[in-house]
Amino acid sequence: MRTSETRGFGVMATTLLATCGCLATAAFVLGCASVPPPAQPQPTPVAVETPSPLSYGAITATVKKGVTTQAELVGLFGGPNITTLDADGSETWVYERIASETSASSQADVTAQARNLDVFFGLGFVGKGTVTAQSSGRATITRSIKSLTVIIKFNQDKTVKDFSARASYF
Repeated sequence: MRTSETRGFGVMATTLLATCGCLATAAFVLGCASVPPPAQPQPTPVAVETPSPLSYGAITATVKKGVTTQAELVGLFGGPNITTLDADGSETWVYERIASETSASSQADVTAQARNLDVFFGLGFVGKGTVTAQSSGRATITRSIKSLTVIIKFNQDKTVKDFSARASYF
């Protein structure tokens, strides 16, 4: 009887090993299967405002009294910062632009610039052309602000009646 019990146990063990082997193989195959990554949300495009070509020169070259229209100005320079109506019903637009700039240069840069000017103009003030630039760790920081204010008054037919522009640099 032992042989039949051993044999039954052996068949059962073989079946169990085969089943475990199939499950292990299936687990291995499924584990190696590539799963596509979750869909990444697409970034929303951001509207970037391009700077308008508004400048003192552009205003004085483009704006013509009795000729230039409001639509042309909006196409060239964008919308105004301020719009008002005068007591007589004339429309007035104000454009204002401000830009600031900061630059830094080391003492060596300043010395090199002085040498270049000296050589260019032939002045001979800075050591007769032999300048040694030494870095002392000091830096010069320059800040400047530019502003432009344009005031445009319109006729009833939406053409320019009068305008003024003021540019400042400080």
